[in-house]
Amino acid sequence: MTINLFVNETRKQLRWMNRPNYWEFTALDALTIIAPPKSDFFQDPSSKHIASSAPFLSIPAGDSFELTTRVRVDMRHIYDSGCLMLMMDDRNWAKLCFEFNGQHPIIVSVVTREGVSDDCYSVQVTVDKPYLRITKQNNCVTFSYSEDGANWMLIRYFGMNECAEYVAGVVAQSPQGEGCTVEFDYLNLSELKQESRF
Repeated sequence: MTINLFVNETRKQLRWMNRPNYWEFTALDALTIIAPPKSDFFQDPSSKHIASSAPFLSIPAGDSFELTTRVRVDMRHIYDSGCLMLMMDDRNWAKLCFEFNGQHPIIVSVVTREGVSDDCYSVQVTVDKPYLRITKQNNCVTFSYSEDGANWMLIRYFGMNECAEYVAGVVAQSPQGEGCTVEFDYLNLSELKQESRF
């Protein structure tokens, strides 16, 4: 079963980490967040930039699930972005972002394990509101994006530890800017049946 977490019946299950000064649900069951200045999730391998300050609205998602959204970002500064993120704890998490690289919008993925992040630039995006999807099946995670909601492109496939306590949701961030507005049309969560290894 798939549920939109932004509808009235399920909003009460969502929890903020780094609650922003401004956010609102619209009448269309969408969410608008204004990311604060210099807000980010990143743990630089060089230790020069360590941040866990971006607004993150999440729900407990279990160990096997699919999370999908459609996002628009008012891109004014480099790295302004709207993301899907899953998190085991503050040292182990991953995010899939629709981000401004200073020239054009792109898809970016970041995987953080034991307090060390990577940063992987992917494809240029040619639409204003792309779709993002995280699929987690036991310890395997797939990041995908689509420009039309029908044809999906694999961005990244990687492993993360199995944990019953994963949370997942949306992030708005402006790592080097003075803030940006991010709009999520919906946030659909589907529970997946855990696959047996045998």
